[in-house]
Amino acid sequence: MGDNDTVSRRVYLAAGVAGVATLAGCPGGSGTGTAPPSGGEGQSGDGDSSDGSDGSDGSDGGSGDGGAGSGGDGSDGASDDGSGDDGRYSDQTVLVDQVGYRPGDEKRAVVRADAESFAVVDAENGAEVTSGDLSDPVTDGASGDTVWHATFGDLSEPGEYVVSAAGVESAPFAVEDGVWGRTLAEVGRRFTLRRANTAIDDPVTGLSLEPGHPQDREAELYFSDEFHDEGDTLDVHGGWYDAGDYGKYVPPAAVTVGQLLLAYERYPDTFEVGQFSMPGDVSGPERDAGLPDLLAEAKFELEWFERMQRPDGALYHKVAGSQWPGMNVRPAEDTQPRYVFGLSTYGTAMAVGAFAMGARIYRSFDADFADRLLENAVAGYEYLRDNPSAAFRSDDGQNDGSGAYRQDTDRSERFWAAAELLKTTGEARYAEYIHAELEDQVGSRARHAGWGDANLLGKWAYYTADAGNDDHRETIAGELTGAADDLVTHVGDQGYNVSLGANDYFWGSNAIALGNGLLLLLADAVESNADYRAAARDQIHYVLGRAPTDHSYVTGSGERAAQNPHSRLVASTGINVPGNVVGGANHDGGDPELDAYLASQDPAPAKSYLDVQPSYASNEPALDYAAPLVPLLAAFTPASAVDIE
Repeated sequence: MGDNDTVSRRVYLAAGVAGVATLAGCPGGSGTGTAPPSGGEGQSGDGDSSDGSDGSDGSDGGSGDGGAGSGGDGSDGASDDGSGDDGRYSDQTVLVDQVGYRPGDEKRAVVRADAESFAVVDAENGAEVTSGDLSDPVTDGASGDTVWHATFGDLSEPGEYVVSAAGVESAPFAVEDGVWGRTLAEVGRRFTLRRANTAIDDPVTGLSLEPGHPQDREAELYFSDEFHDEGDTLDVHGGWYDAGDYGKYVPPAAVTVGQLLLAYERYPDTFEVGQFSMPGDVSGPERDAGLPDLLAEAKFELEWFERMQRPDGALYHKVAGSQWPGMNVRPAEDTQPRYVFGLSTYGTAMAVGAFAMGARIYRSFDADFADRLLENAVAGYEYLRDNPSAAFRSDDGQNDGSGAYRQDTDRSERFWAAAELLKTTGEARYAEYIHAELEDQVGSRARHAGWGDANLLGKWAYYTADAGNDDHRETIAGELTGAADDLVTHVGDQGYNVSLGANDYFWGSNAIALGNGLLLLLADAVESNADYRAAARDQIHYVLGRAPTDHSYVTGSGERAAQNPHSRLVASTGINVPGNVVGGANHDGGDPELDAYLASQDPAPAKSYLDVQPSYASNEPALDYAAPLVPLLAAFTPASAVDIE
């Protein structure tokens, strides 16, 4: 086994996560092209959501979510972002959720001006529809702003509006029952448009791609193990490209699949066939058989996990090239050899959790597939049982063209795996394993889920397992509601009502905010609480534009949505596909553009964001950043609204 002791600093940015940090991005850069002025991609990591790679192409970072990197094509990515000439945060005075609000919910705008009153105006005819006094001032430490709140919950008439205060109007927003339906559909179909080895001809966005990386059908094993010699070829086609790069990584993909399946299991009535307007040749048999689009998409990734699984149940870690491709290189143009790298107990455990969920959720649609997934889950569990020590294989050079996603602990992931198997099978051996080996995971404080910490998913699976121990369920319920109570208090104290503290604005901060929103919803399922639901919606409002930067962090959603994500697919095609969730404000920096901005301007933590392509440390999209947004939006969206029209 190779011994790679170099773990990127981003892996430790969030010290509270069992030795891992949360990040996304890719070390990127020179790759197959000419390195751009701003260097290569960066790494991410707080262990809760991105990719946290430790590899580097000569720049400081690797991509936190396994993403790509800045460089490679010689461009600086500084296209117009619609919010200024350098991608920095806007000084816009009135900030709203730029997509909108549901009629019966609380509604709030944030005003950065010492005014006394506000008005809500019909965006079409300019007629005032309601008005009111602004709140007392609130000091928001993370942004450095003093803000006032405009509250207009009495506005329930569907329509399009703006909020006016201090002589300035907000971005337009809608009020309607299914206000987030299009965003949910676009986030969901974005997984489809990330498919590797797949021809894409998308009439919605105009994205047209030849099948990328056909060499994945004959990828070379980078090392020798008990089943293969170094250089043996494996068929590992399929799966999603992780972030801004073309790597495919088991851990962030597994936690993403877990949250997509959780969205379906919690809110099955929200998801139907045809909602994502998948390109015609994609998943046709699944849709014809009645599989909702969300499950058809998750199935595609689960099938890739199967190809990554060894005969003994363990899963290899990732599939990638040995160099970062240039930013202008399309998937089909990246013809370098592809390799199967690494293996870990924590990645294996995460795949087991996803397999076990799938075995339960797909049974009514495809019993044969469900049986196969259960066999995969049991095989992975037995490997973990027979190999009780945490292990992560990393050989020299394996991170030269891809993110590391390294973690040297695996207890929360083993807990998730065993809890899902307990829920799916009801077999006592899984409860006994948790009781004997992982009981500390039951009583630990609940926190957002991510690729470096699957404890929340394990807690929920155990809590909802019929075969679980009642005392353990009571403990879990207390941890979930206790964490939710703390989040509600914190959100209420913040000027922008976000769940992030001043120290949480590191690589992939948006995934933390959304992950906290999911935690709040799970706590609400344990103990119904309107405050939990409202605080969860506040996290949606934040990523959709009610943020100190005045950016919506979801491409295509809102007037001031991110325009220049750090993505090779976007850079090489010129199409800014809707539904990408970018990393967000990152006061730790990690790429040359963001580092220079931090050094010259010293922005507040919540404003440490650049909407420019080279900023992989703040503007790279990732699978696992988007993952918690799916159940969050599904909780508040009727199926009839989930459509791209």
